[in-house]
Amino acid sequence: MYRKNFTELNATELNRLANALNALWDDGTIEANATLHHANFNNGIHGGPAFLPWHRDFLRKFELALQAVEPSVTLPYWDWTRTDSRNLDSGIWNTFFGGRNNRGGRFDHWNYTRSASGSGTLPRHAKIIAELHAKTFTAYRAVEGWYEGRMGSHVPGHNWTGGTMSSGYSPRDPLFYLHHCNVDRLWAIWQQNNRNAEQYNHTAGIDSDSDSRNNTVNAARVPLNGQMIGGATPDSMLRHRDLGYRYERDVLLEVAWYEGGHGNLQTGDPRTADVYIRDAAGDTGQTPSPDIHWASPDIWVRNDAPATPGEDPENGHQAPIVNTVNYLYVRVRNRGTTGSGRQDVEVYHCNPGTAMLWPDHFTRIGTLPVDDVPSGGAVRVGPFTWTPAIVDHECLLAIASGVNDPSVVPQFIGSVPHWMIVRFANNAGQRNVAPIRVPSPRSGARARTRVGLCGIVGRSNNRFRLDVTRFPRDTTVRITVPNSVPDYSRMTNFAPLFRNARFSTLALKGGNAGVIDNLKLRSRQAINMTLTFDFSVEANLDQRYPLVATQWQDGQLAGQLNLDVIAVKDPEDFVYGNVRTRELHTVKCAFWPLFSDRNKRAFGSIREGVALGYNGCAYCLPEHHTD
Repeated sequence: MYRKNFTELNATELNRLANALNALWDDGTIEANATLHHANFNNGIHGGPAFLPWHRDFLRKFELALQAVEPSVTLPYWDWTRTDSRNLDSGIWNTFFGGRNNRGGRFDHWNYTRSASGSGTLPRHAKIIAELHAKTFTAYRAVEGWYEGRMGSHVPGHNWTGGTMSSGYSPRDPLFYLHHCNVDRLWAIWQQNNRNAEQYNHTAGIDSDSDSRNNTVNAARVPLNGQMIGGATPDSMLRHRDLGYRYERDVLLEVAWYEGGHGNLQTGDPRTADVYIRDAAGDTGQTPSPDIHWASPDIWVRNDAPATPGEDPENGHQAPIVNTVNYLYVRVRNRGTTGSGRQDVEVYHCNPGTAMLWPDHFTRIGTLPVDDVPSGGAVRVGPFTWTPAIVDHECLLAIASGVNDPSVVPQFIGSVPHWMIVRFANNAGQRNVAPIRVPSPRSGARARTRVGLCGIVGRSNNRFRLDVTRFPRDTTVRITVPNSVPDYSRMTNFAPLFRNARFSTLALKGGNAGVIDNLKLRSRQAINMTLTFDFSVEANLDQRYPLVATQWQDGQLAGQLNLDVIAVKDPEDFVYGNVRTRELHTVKCAFWPLFSDRNKRAFGSIREGVALGYNGCAYCLPEHHTD
């Protein structure tokens, strides 16, 4: 059974937890726990290495008592690093636990108090990360002046809550069990990431002058196979899964660890079903997924319905057609040892850009179920119907979730960079769609696309890099940006072309990467840049030329956008819209010489042009002409 974050319990789970807790208050179990804890406070359960294994045993016995009342209940944990879990007078902390005054919650009749404000502050991820870097059990307990004490991750939760929680009778407060469940969880994470390290040592460890007990309570120095108060041995408490419970992943901690440059951190216990959607061709479902995480082959678009004669959804991805119903598919895989059971697959899209925020910039397309994904197998889900309204490319995002393997996306609080969702939730996949087709310079037409830069919550200093190093050197990419952007002393390889009252146009030659530094964005500010391609006359027919736009925010990689520019040398491969008359023409049309290059817009197919409201020319495309 999995122990969850308290904030992720649903209404039924909350009600069952309250019923079980109240039953143990009424039958005297909780008062007996408080008496035992108080009697041994400085006599074997604190101030030494037995602290962690003793409290693990204490919690597990209590959890079994809860399950005797409500079999489906597991102890939730209080993750006080989360922004939604650091105020007892707001949200579920108030309505369920009664806040600091213990009024209006489910436990008003219990015998405990809390202080009006508490003392000290709750730990944040930086504290947890410092503790998790320890390489031995003794070092883990000694980090920053003793893990168990005021400088570690244990005492602050007691003192911040105050009242009964800061006394030996702290088990009278239901928050005690959630707080110590979190302490136990963090120890389990340390064990998971240090499997080959010393897991227990009953020496005194490193004393700390910052705590009056100085980690030297002799009764708490229990040998590995010695009996602790209550009869359990430390050795019997070192493997929490053997005791019958597991923890869910802590994705926010994994992200904080990764962003701090510490590599990868494993959290939570794996499930027997492990559903994933690839973010790139080489993605195996491990997290974080590869750096190139926006090219999922498990998400693809078809232009025709599956019932269309000759249409086969497995024939690969097609560029979506704007203002027309397209058909989107997702392949869901299972790397686990058992079937997934029912999974619900949700699909979203967002405008092109880097550093998109989840969920702010994403719009839901729809949800479809799949009954089961077998172990080692894959199931195609779809089609989802989608009518894109943006001429340029878009970002597609798919998320799968079910009872046997729930999505970790709900762990993310508020507005977060979307790459965190994609790279750290393996049941989420991303694909950027609609490559740009560039006609020959002989046609006079140019291809355009947009790239958006998004700000975070709060002001940010940004760096933007446009990489066209794989383009032919006689190609020019023109980038039009708001006048607030250019600071020519902060640019590399971009050459200014011209400027009007609102926009500046810069040029970047193929074979180069251009950089704009010190780009200031306000909170949630979005900047749209238009790219225009004057492509090479020497480009290889149908070759894909990659363009990569990358954004850094305050020194951290914030997002990356990958586009494929496909060179088509023969202008006869295209139809061309006259943006003034809204008519489609071929290069063989008698009217072709009569309209200017600046009014020409290239389309890869007649269908694309018609979908955007263009009408076939009565002379060269009469079958597509309407009066």
